[in-house]
Amino acid sequence: MKKYFKLLSLWLLCVGTFVSCLEDDDDAYVSYGVIKNVNSPQDYQILTDKGNTLIVTRSNTSQTIENGKRVLACFELVSDKDKGKGVYEVNVQGFYNLLSKPLVNESFIRANEGERRDSIGNDPFINVFAWFGGEYININFEAYFAEFSSVQHLINLVYDDTRSSSDTIYLTLRQNAYGEVRTYNDMRLVKGLGRCSFKLSDLLPEGADSKPIRLSWSEYGYYDEAVDRYDTGVFKRNNYSEYEKTSAQKLENTMPIR
Repeated sequence: MKKYFKLLSLWLLCVGTFVSCLEDDDDAYVSYGVIKNVNSPQDYQILTDKGNTLIVTRSNTSQTIENGKRVLACFELVSDKDKGKGVYEVNVQGFYNLLSKPLVNESFIRANEGERRDSIGNDPFINVFAWFGGEYININFEAYFAEFSSVQHLINLVYDDTRSSSDTIYLTLRQNAYGEVRTYNDMRLVKGLGRCSFKLSDLLPEGADSKPIRLSWSEYGYYDEAVDRYDTGVFKRNNYSEYEKTSAQKLENTMPIR
């Protein structure tokens, strides 16, 4: 994975995928981050995956603003408040709420194997693209779903606490598609894109600055049979990723996920 899984950059992941930015706005920036210091819907900050602090001077979004919320924000730079020290005033044009939830421990699943493993599911993805940013692993994925479906696919990242050691942290991205699974020559389903983000910094033991990660998932192969895939990389405590200037476009077929 080096810094990114599958050698994809944040720019490639963001271009053509962000719903809230204006399509023709050449001054738009996008960044993954966490909302903090909320005083009002028009007065809050975003700590980005690069480690920058964005002080919001205007917020043009109907989304709920709350501390700790993980977002993909689209914004315009107003000023470099601290002259190169990572604090900026911005106008937020909108943001996409990222699915962000606690990891599920493998030991928790094994304590009630039949019920919990079926509930979490192991349905295949079409593609999985992941990279590290700040305290998180960010994951974009493609999966099949029924067009105009209201079924929310259940997405979880399982931490294998029974296998992980000082050498490697083992993670598995899991999906319960609730029957929206494609079989060979079945054209009733369409492709959709989902985004999720999971905090990994708590997995680093005290005094450790980095640790190897192995991410696994199930993926459609030939004749739509499920095959196992994995990728590896090193997660660092201060693994900051750049945000990129982009002309963002509309996202079609966004999947309902939880």
